[in-house]
Amino acid sequence: MNDLENILNIKFPDNCNISNITNNSKKVKKDSIFFGLRGKDNHGSKYSLEALNLGASFVVHDDESFQIRNRKIFFVKNLENKVIQFLNSFYKIDINSNNFFAFTGTNGKTSSAFLCHQLLVNMGYESIYIGTIGVKHNNNNIEKSFSSKTTPDIFELFEIINSLDWGMDSLNVCIEVSSHALDQKRLKGINWFNSSSIMNIKDDHLDYHKDISSYRDAKFNIFKTKSPLKLIHDDISGFSSNYEFVNNSDSQLTSISSKNNFADIYFKIKTISINSSEFYILINNPPQTQEHEKGKKYHFKCNLFPEFNITNLVFTICSIGFDNFSEHIVNDLSFLNLPKGRAEFIKDIPDNIVIDYAHNENAIKFFLKSLNNYFDNLVVVFGCGGNRDKNKRSKMLRSAIENSTNVIFTSDNLRNETFEDIFNDAKGDNKLDTVIGIEDRREAIIQGIKMINSNDCLVVLGKGHEDFQETNGNYIKFSDHEVINEIYS
Repeated sequence: MNDLENILNIKFPDNCNISNITNNSKKVKKDSIFFGLRGKDNHGSKYSLEALNLGASFVVHDDESFQIRNRKIFFVKNLENKVIQFLNSFYKIDINSNNFFAFTGTNGKTSSAFLCHQLLVNMGYESIYIGTIGVKHNNNNIEKSFSSKTTPDIFELFEIINSLDWGMDSLNVCIEVSSHALDQKRLKGINWFNSSSIMNIKDDHLDYHKDISSYRDAKFNIFKTKSPLKLIHDDISGFSSNYEFVNNSDSQLTSISSKNNFADIYFKIKTISINSSEFYILINNPPQTQEHEKGKKYHFKCNLFPEFNITNLVFTICSIGFDNFSEHIVNDLSFLNLPKGRAEFIKDIPDNIVIDYAHNENAIKFFLKSLNNYFDNLVVVFGCGGNRDKNKRSKMLRSAIENSTNVIFTSDNLRNETFEDIFNDAKGDNKLDTVIGIEDRREAIIQGIKMINSNDCLVVLGKGHEDFQETNGNYIKFSDHEVINEIYS
């Protein structure tokens, strides 16, 4: 105990046992240490007594205003700055010895991190994926009781890595980093990313960030963590001048584009279809760590669709670096798969049905535009989440209307709102001639199937991999995949 006591500069209670460490009062169990730290809205110190009642061995906090006499509650000055050292010592894990590949963006971060993980495993490296669809260690899904947040906080990250059976000095960690996580500094203490990427920034999560400027600020915070490789889409690279921490002596920003031939890294899609694609990457101005790659050209083929998933793959390839790929020949990446519920065509059924996680205006627009090149008609089933940005609902419906033949508006995660209120928000000033509303998502999918012919496509958007619907605090089992398979069984 001495090392742990010395880090916090306190004397632990007599006969103290430690089972785990958490900053979440809901995860306190017998013999936990509860860290009461400042959150977005409240200070964790307010949950101190609750934590003790749940069985915590003791509580540490850094709230100078929290006054309570209890031999198991300790005030520790500058506690936040001691968290990493304490967790490293307790778990016997040096978190900063691992190789982090970090991805953020309004759209695409799940796919990019997941593709990065697959590539590393295929190359023979030890890797984990952490993000929206859970945790994956090499080829195994990890059953976990961690939070459902896109990006875990530092306490959960230690739990995840500690739960793995691996024997290497360092681990490759392919991680999605959400704007919420960046704003809340959930990964504070990790001081090095092998690569960090911003793939796009579009209007989203403005219910939390309030305006696009604040949202963009949060995204750019990913570059505050030191990284020799900082990647950004050329379309948004101009915003980097607003942030003095982006370009420095350690590394410069590297732009990626399929439109600007003079971007640092230029790529061109040569052919693309639902089943196969080919593209190449030309390195005009490589990052400092890859100067030997200047002027080189790499060719690839894959099974990814549509165009934005090729962009996601390019970010992934650049994040890993080109040393594991061959120049002048076509590198075959056809083994790669997108995560469940991402541009996923349902197999072994007579109709064309695709499921995608698109849940904002731009994601809907770009996905439908791509599909329109291959089908006579598109019928779209989607909804808008409750208790989220109301201003984007009518924009989402407009994207669906403008890029499809028919739209069936249905329930997503209603949370604490009614379907009627959400649908009314979505209607806005849109023309509704091609729109019908069906609250029951299963019935909406059934109706959509009835509306398509052989060269049409039913597009089910919004929930992707999710297997539940959230309504009034309850999580009800529901899967777009299961519904469709049941209909055709």
